[in-house]
Amino acid sequence: MALFFKAQDKIEKTIQEYFVRVDSCMEQFHRGMQYEFKGQLSGDEPDKGETHQLESRADDLRRDIEMTLYGRALLPESRGDLLGMLEAMDSVPNAAETALNIIVTERIEIPSEYRDAFVELLEVNMDAYHLLRRTAETLFENPRQTPYLVKEVDVKESTSDRIERRLIVDVFSSDMDKADKILLKDVVVALGNISDRAENAADRMAIIAIKRRV
Repeated sequence: MALFFKAQDKIEKTIQEYFVRVDSCMEQFHRGMQYEFKGQLSGDEPDKGETHQLESRADDLRRDIEMTLYGRALLPESRGDLLGMLEAMDSVPNAAETALNIIVTERIEIPSEYRDAFVELLEVNMDAYHLLRRTAETLFENPRQTPYLVKEVDVKESTSDRIERRLIVDVFSSDMDKADKILLKDVVVALGNISDRAENAADRMAIIAIKRRV
């Protein structure tokens, strides 16, 4: 099914390339956070600067796509839909980079009693991203399936919210120093922002899918 009627092939191909770059960014982020939470035991530390480099490359390609869209004969409605989707999608790796930067630059060490909960929160938010990517694929391949995956992203975001609340309550109920509690809360909120933004991007994709079916 043709998602956009004019200049479709080139634009879709470039968008798919953008998605691949975001995948690489999120995979590197995942490895970096796993190391921070539990990987010290292996001694296999990833290059945290690579997350920033990959996010920057994805961002550059997103801007190229935007310039192409402005120069192509797309219907204004379709152009606006794509631009909104790309902006929402780009906020996901931005949130991931922010979360990693917080824990690295502020040298936050996760206490052993909370590491499992932080790993759980990380994995739920990565699940939300992976579902978002599947949502993006259906948008181009089978828009009728898009709303079903959007609901799954929403479920993951709700799960993340529950883990965040539980973890923050546990941290602030502890005897830890108040400043350390606030630092850990910052990490929790930053991680949860990934699924929040994934939910927003998925909602954008749902709107596009519905419009394409009308």
